[in-house]
Amino acid sequence: MNEVLYQIYDILSNIFLVVCFILYYFSIRKCFLKDKKHSVKLFFATLVANPITLYFVSAFGIAALLRVILPIFNLEYNSDAEILFTMFIVSVFYAGSIYLFSNLIGKWLGAYNRQLVTFVSLMFGVIFLLSGRGSLNLSEQGSDFILITFLSSEIIVFVASIILYLSVIKALARLTDRERKLNKGLFIIPPTLFILFYCVFSYFYYFFSSAKDPYLGNVGQFLMTLFASIVLFLFIWAFYIIIKNINATNEAIEAKDLAADMARTEALREADLSIAKNIQSSALPSVFPPFPEHKEFELFASMNAAKEVGGDFYDFYMIDDSTLGFLIADVSGKSIPGAMFMMTAKSTIKSLAENGMPPAEVFTRANEKLCDGNEAEMFVTAWLGYLDLKTGLVRIANAGHNPPVLIRGGKAEYVILKPGLMLAGMDGVRYKELTLQLEKGDILYLYTDGVTEAMDKDEEQYGEDRLQKLLSFGENYPAPSEENGITEPVCDAVIADVRKFTDGAEQSDDITMLCVRYLGSESRQQ
Repeated sequence: MNEVLYQIYDILSNIFLVVCFILYYFSIRKCFLKDKKHSVKLFFATLVANPITLYFVSAFGIAALLRVILPIFNLEYNSDAEILFTMFIVSVFYAGSIYLFSNLIGKWLGAYNRQLVTFVSLMFGVIFLLSGRGSLNLSEQGSDFILITFLSSEIIVFVASIILYLSVIKALARLTDRERKLNKGLFIIPPTLFILFYCVFSYFYYFFSSAKDPYLGNVGQFLMTLFASIVLFLFIWAFYIIIKNINATNEAIEAKDLAADMARTEALREADLSIAKNIQSSALPSVFPPFPEHKEFELFASMNAAKEVGGDFYDFYMIDDSTLGFLIADVSGKSIPGAMFMMTAKSTIKSLAENGMPPAEVFTRANEKLCDGNEAEMFVTAWLGYLDLKTGLVRIANAGHNPPVLIRGGKAEYVILKPGLMLAGMDGVRYKELTLQLEKGDILYLYTDGVTEAMDKDEEQYGEDRLQKLLSFGENYPAPSEENGITEPVCDAVIADVRKFTDGAEQSDDITMLCVRYLGSESRQQ
C-alpha cells in the first residue's frame, strides 16, 4: 500500500509542478501583458524566473556551495544544526531571488506596479512550498494514514492554486490596467514572511521530532503543512477582499473624477458656446432703422438663437445710393464650426456685394471661395436681394433657401422662384438672376427654417401654411412701431405665434427673419 501511495504522491507532485508553472505564466500574462506579441519571450522569462525554478536553484545551489565551503573550516554538512542553517540560507535566498527576478519581469513588461508582479510570484512561491517539494521526502516509516494525509494536503494546495488564479488574479488583472498608488508592504511583506517562517520552523520542527521518533516527525510535518494550508486559504481570501475593495474604491474615484472632468468639459463647452454666440450676435447688424436717411423702405431683422450656436445670419447694406442689398442665410453646421463658417460666408458675400457685383455673380464667386478648403463639407442656403429704391424691382439670387413671403394688400403668398444649389455644395455652379416687382406698401418677409420647422411637445412642426395664414393680415395689420414702421411688429407677431405654438418646448434651431417694406421713391421727398 505504501508503495502505491508513494507513486500516487510523486505523480501528483509532478502534475502540480506543471500546473503551478502554467498558472504562474497565465497569471503574469493576464495581469501585466495584455497583448500577445511577446508571449514567447514571456514564456521563457517565466520559465527561468518562476518560483519552481528559483527554489531548485536556491536549494541545490546553496547546498552545493556549503558542501564546498564548510570543509574549509573543518565543518561537516550532516549535522542537524548545519542543515537547519542551510535551510535558513536557502529560504532567504529563495525569497530574495523571487523578489529580484519578479522585479526584472515587471520592468521588462513595463508594468505600472512592479510590486504586484512580485506579489504574484511570492504567492505562487508559498503554494509551491506547501506542495511538499519545499520539505524533505516522507519517511519510509510513515504509515498509510500519514501518506494519505499528505496526499490530501497536496490536493488542498492544488485547489488553492486554482482558487488563487480564479479569484485573486482575476481581481488583480483589473487593478493593473493603469497606475495605482498602493501600499507595497500590504502585498509583499506577508507572503515573504510566510516563506521565511515556514521554511525555518517546518524544518526545525521536523528535525526536533524525527530525532526522537520518525513517525512523530512525519505527523509534525503534516500538521505544519495543514496549518500552513489553512493560513494560505486565509491569505487568498484576505488578498481577494483587499484587491476587490481597492478596485471598488478606484472605480468610485474614477467615476467621481470622470464626472468632474465631464462637468469641467461641459463648463468649458458652455463658455465657448457663449463666446461664439456673442461673436455671432455682434457680427449681425443690430441698429434699426439701419439707414434713417432713406425713407423709401422700412427694414427690421432679428435672430433668436437656440441653446447651441447656429449658423443663421442676416445682413443688409447699401449697394449704392438707390439700391438696398439684403440677405438671409442658414449654415448647415452647428456649434463652433457652424459659427466660424457663418462668419466666413457672411464676410465673403458682403465683400462681393459691396463691390457692386450683381446678386447672381455674388453667389457664383462666393460659392467658389466657400468650396475651397471646405474639408468639413458644410454648406449654406442663402437668399440675396437688391431692391431698387426708385422702381421697387428686386433682383434676386437664391441658393437653395426657403421661399420668402410677399404680403400685398393684407394677403400673404409665397414667392416661388426656382432656386439654385446651396453655396459650398458643389464647385463650378453658376447662379441665375431672378426678379420680383414690389409695389408701394408691399412687405417682403424672409426667414430660416427655424420658423417653419419649430416643433411643439408632440413634435408637430409649425409649418408653412400656418406662417402664411398668420401673415395674411387683411385689414388687421399690426400697429407700426415709431422707428421701424410695420416691419418690426410683423417679426414680433411671428415670434409670438411660434412661441405660442411650441408652448414651452425646447427650441431646436435658430429663428431668424428679415422683413422689408417698400414705400416708394416719392417717400424720400416727404
